[in-house]
Amino acid sequence: MGAASMNQNPLLTLDALAPCGVVLPTEARAALDTSLTLKARELGVQAFLLWGKFTTSSGRDYYVARAYNGTKRVDGKVIVNPGNKFYYSTDCAEWLDLEPVDGKLGELCGLIDGKRWLTGDPAHEYTVVEQPPTPDPDPVPEGEDPPPPPAAPDPIEHTLTELQRMAAMINAINAETACAPDGMYVTDVAGNYVAKPGFFVRYPDQLSSYVAPTGNLGKSAPGTWGLVWDSFKRVATLRSFAYPGFFAYYSANTNTIGNLYFGNGLRNEEVGFV
Repeated sequence: MGAASMNQNPLLTLDALAPCGVVLPTEARAALDTSLTLKARELGVQAFLLWGKFTTSSGRDYYVARAYNGTKRVDGKVIVNPGNKFYYSTDCAEWLDLEPVDGKLGELCGLIDGKRWLTGDPAHEYTVVEQPPTPDPDPVPEGEDPPPPPAAPDPIEHTLTELQRMAAMINAINAETACAPDGMYVTDVAGNYVAKPGFFVRYPDQLSSYVAPTGNLGKSAPGTWGLVWDSFKRVATLRSFAYPGFFAYYSANTNTIGNLYFGNGLRNEEVGFV
């Protein structure tokens, strides 16, 4: 499930994941306590929730939050309701729109050098070069010699913004890391995708008790996920090695969950060798 729907109490999640290094500056945390509530009221959504933070090469980091307005399950797929949207901030006080990126635009963002950090400048632009596929040759009538192969099309240059790249990073991170306890969410009579009443995790210390969009974590490739179980606090902490900086927790005492991403947005392409 998405980070937003898990983080029903962002401050509680920050406290739970603080030992992992998920920490906000004092001023940012103070601003967050007020701004999340005010923004949810302004937008008229169920909640406005902290998603995480992107560290940048300049030190001017981006905070990311999401307007959450519920989800439904339609034909076996989870569909977000109108109003679900991401926003960004540099101070946790003022939140600005982050327009969604998908389809072709998302693919183009994937052409940006995978080792380059975000700059911290929302106006920064990236240039990528797309090589269109060579068209298939026309059918050759029987008995005729084939013509020369068609020439490769000229490369196409595209300009992308930092905000577009950041939105694409969020999509990529959610697609691999949006995890939750297996079986926690069900569809109610109105079609809403909600937490199952009375649900609890029977074996919270096992990776197989959790799922992500890529499947059950217990069946994930070695080195992809890690889990630490604190038997005294009865808290499980999960971390992604594919996207270092993503952490999630489940408390067996309070039956609460949450997750946050605090990182540079880049995928660890050596994850299978960690």
